[in-house]
Amino acid sequence: MASILKVDDIQSTSAGGVTFSTRPAFSVFLNASEATGDNTTVDVIPFDTKDFDIGNNVTMSSNAVFTAPIAGIYQFNLSLLLGNCQSATRVNTHLYIDGAQVGSDPDLTYRNIEDPQGGEFQGNTSSHLIKLTASQTVTPYFSASTDTTTQVRQGTRFSGFLVG
Repeated sequence: MASILKVDDIQSTSAGGVTFSTRPAFSVFLNASEATGDNTTVDVIPFDTKDFDIGNNVTMSSNAVFTAPIAGIYQFNLSLLLGNCQSATRVNTHLYIDGAQVGSDPDLTYRNIEDPQGGEFQGNTSSHLIKLTASQTVTPYFSASTDTTTQVRQGTRFSGFLVG
């Protein structure tokens, strides 16, 4: 069952605003030195470590999946660090909702595209506001077109929090 913010969770500030003691927020990253593979098809990003997870809304195995505990607008940030990217013609990141791309066009899937231009290292960052219902999930994915040896580097991060 999805959790609901209770009156006890809301605290007033001296400036007249409010804070939420249990507002969902998380940050995960790749702690392993590098994950190399054929990333020419869309695949999950191999996160392995939690910085924090307020509300325990992130499950991790070979990736990270955030489950919205309540309906609302969430801010998500993704910072993908790649190495050995010389052959990639483009690098894509996506945030999938409930394990699938949004709509029939991959451009609608909270996508970011970078063109590495033959550089060895590539940084691809994206930030998205997404309206979710309770129990919907968000999972980061990526691909590196035409490059079968791209490495997901240590320090790749995924974070998010409830805006309201």
